[in-house]
Amino acid sequence: MRRLVVLVILLLATGGTAAAQTEPPRLAVTATSDHCAGGLPVVDYTVTNQWPTAVSAQTWWVADASVYGIEASHDLGPAPDSVAGSFSLPFAWYATVTVYVTATWPDGEVTTNASWAIPVADCAAPAPVPPPTTIAEPTTTAPTTTIDDGNGNGNGNGNGNGNGNGNGNGHATTTIEAG
Repeated sequence: MRRLVVLVILLLATGGTAAAQTEPPRLAVTATSDHCAGGLPVVDYTVTNQWPTAVSAQTWWVADASVYGIEASHDLGPAPDSVAGSFSLPFAWYATVTVYVTATWPDGEVTTNASWAIPVADCAAPAPVPPPTTIAEPTTTAPTTTIDDGNGNGNGNGNGNGNGNGNGNGHATTTIEAG
């Protein structure tokens, strides 16, 4: 019964004319709920003034068409001024939430606009587990070192340990592989 009374009061406060708007909407509201804080769904919203007059607007919400809350008041300058906000729902089991914005304009017009009923973040679902990270061990090639003691070939003068006779009496090449 109390909820019904509050919803009736909210309807009366908005003038009950939200569905009868014939001009372009003066306010716009968008909302998302894609994360949780402290195990509760968080709703992020943006309210935009689409009218050339500054206004003070009230933001409120209804979850699962049965639970409500008054969120905040925002002073908006002339269009296209906007403000962003967020709030946590009081419980984690809600399926949808609709965010409303209501304003009484200087010309006496009362308007309400709403986001569509958006799905609420699932805070009961386990957090996704990232796949295990595999680090491949780098492959190494053992370095090869070649030592050439000279092979004695040449023009008879010799180079290295070739004994100078040009007939290749030098030492053989030695190869060392590490690893």
